[in-house]
Amino acid sequence: MRRRPAVGYLYITPLVVGVLLFSIYPVIQVVWMSFHEIHLASLRQMTWVGLQNYAELFRIQRPTFSSVLTITALFVGGSVFFHVVIGLLLALMLNATWLKGRTFFRNLYMLPWITSGIMVGYTWSFLFEPRAGILNYMLSLLSLPAQSWTADPTLALPSIIIANIWRGVPYSLIILTGGLQSINPELNESAIVDGASTTQIFRLITFPLIKSFILLTLILDTGLTFHVFDTIFSMTAGGPMHSTETLAVFMYYQAFKYGKIGLGSSISMVLLTFALIIAIVYMRFFRPGRE
Repeated sequence: MRRRPAVGYLYITPLVVGVLLFSIYPVIQVVWMSFHEIHLASLRQMTWVGLQNYAELFRIQRPTFSSVLTITALFVGGSVFFHVVIGLLLALMLNATWLKGRTFFRNLYMLPWITSGIMVGYTWSFLFEPRAGILNYMLSLLSLPAQSWTADPTLALPSIIIANIWRGVPYSLIILTGGLQSINPELNESAIVDGASTTQIFRLITFPLIKSFILLTLILDTGLTFHVFDTIFSMTAGGPMHSTETLAVFMYYQAFKYGKIGLGSSISMVLLTFALIIAIVYMRFFRPGRE
């Protein structure tokens, strides 16, 4: 067996250097900083404190760390669930051969994803505006009372989840569309000839063959949703009364508003750990078979 020429490794050297420099090194640096006391006003002065930053997380009272975790779980769970469900339904619709203009609709549905998160937040803030927002106008047409969507602690979290669902569905859509297009059309045609219904085709053929794509969507989308900051901050800034303060927003406040860089680094490590644990759970309980 011939050995691969060394020049082949030279081709991937820029990629390896980029990954090490912009992905691996920052993670190592954040891990190191999470064990130190670092203040924003004096970044060069680092004091080793061990696990003290992690212990301090549970001593913060407004908001408590447990409430931040609960809000984050609700935000991530609600967003990812609807990202995958709506994305799959749209992918099935846009993959239908009878639909005209499928390429146009796919490009149209990608617009929310390529839009800046801050712009998405400001746009939905206008839609949720109590006096001039279109949602309250629609409620008035139904003789229902207007709502203070992002100013009400009970409605603020659902409001930002709705905005994030709108923005994140296209990401799931494009991955799941790729999965559907990887299925050999002859399989569906043979099933139709054998008298299988649309539901049976989806349950016995389509779903088993795109399980790996659904798993990929769950893992990637969960990681991205954990780190959503711009949309939340532009809509509510974590309020009202900390009702929308997720881990990402909580980390921002601790690191840059209160200047506790070491504490902020520990929060980012907690966030990364939760994302990895959920990815492992996905792979454990949603492992694709050998169809």
